[in-house]
Amino acid sequence: MMHEPLSYLDTDDLSQRSEWNHLIEAAHSWRDRHSMTIKVIFDEDFRILFVSESVQDVFGYQPSDLVNESILSYIHPENRQWVKQSIHSLPYDEKVVDEFRVLNSNGDYIDCQANSGKIINPVTDQPYNVTVIQDVMEHKQAQQMLISSEKLATAGQLAASIAHEIRNPITSLKGFLQLLETGIEGKEDYLKIMKDEIDKIEAISKEMLYISKPSPNQFEEDDIVSVLEDVCMLMRSQARMNDIDLVLESDMEAFDLYCDPQQLKQVFVNLIKNAIEAMEEPGSITIRVTNEDDLYVDVIDEGPGVPDSLKAKLGQPFFTTKDKGTGLGLMVTLDILESHRASLTIHDHEPQGSIFRLQFRQS
Repeated sequence: MMHEPLSYLDTDDLSQRSEWNHLIEAAHSWRDRHSMTIKVIFDEDFRILFVSESVQDVFGYQPSDLVNESILSYIHPENRQWVKQSIHSLPYDEKVVDEFRVLNSNGDYIDCQANSGKIINPVTDQPYNVTVIQDVMEHKQAQQMLISSEKLATAGQLAASIAHEIRNPITSLKGFLQLLETGIEGKEDYLKIMKDEIDKIEAISKEMLYISKPSPNQFEEDDIVSVLEDVCMLMRSQARMNDIDLVLESDMEAFDLYCDPQQLKQVFVNLIKNAIEAMEEPGSITIRVTNEDDLYVDVIDEGPGVPDSLKAKLGQPFFTTKDKGTGLGLMVTLDILESHRASLTIHDHEPQGSIFRLQFRQS
């Protein structure tokens, strides 16, 4: 017996339409049971009204265990407040993508990504929230391996300039120690200089270790201006070796951002390192921080610029404009920014150069 191919049924035959609706309902039920994503509908008080059957395979719960429970109680305490703010501030015609940790039935928190939006019940006009949650633990682990690999590669590239930067204060310390051995007067002044030099070595070494060690993927409130100051201190040695001035400009003394400071340091190191390598002549690189509803961080170089035809391709794996590059540094940067609800755009800088602009959404 031959069957007509399935398509949208356009018929006035009520029996055929009923059969079709049952078939569609069975397909939706199968998808909800076997999908690796979980659909959740919850009200404005975050009370769960519906959860798809796939929650059993992904998180180990029966759907009936979760209905009428608060969805916030299954989100990690560190993530609850900003998830709540994100959902409440979401317009009806938009969606938001968030990453947070969800408690499974074994008592473990799993890294998840959620696409959330708002819907209206057409019968009652009541607003509700809908979210589709996906376990991204394996993706996050692969991402962390890539970030760690990129960190080690960056640390290796910085090693020569850091060694040069540390050698200078060590030479000064040896000279002052020899002077002190002769019993010269004015020891207090020399001791202060020596202490400053030791502090400088300690700060550079600390930042080097911070960049190279694996990231704990720990989000917290941190001062983004202070984070940039630390990165600039680390990168000035490489910039000086290339006759480049590194300048930090900010229209505020401090700005607290909910972030993983270690991962953001990796982002800033990558962008500044790229800017240094892009400049063929001595000049300046400016890191500018501004707060205009959203937080913006611009990395401005005076290199040859990025052609329009290549701007869209930057960040793709193994695409690079450098002879010995892999393209992974910028790919890691974009991955980190996505987890921070931030974006990267590239603009032309007059009279020459590029502006790599980071935008951190504040609402």
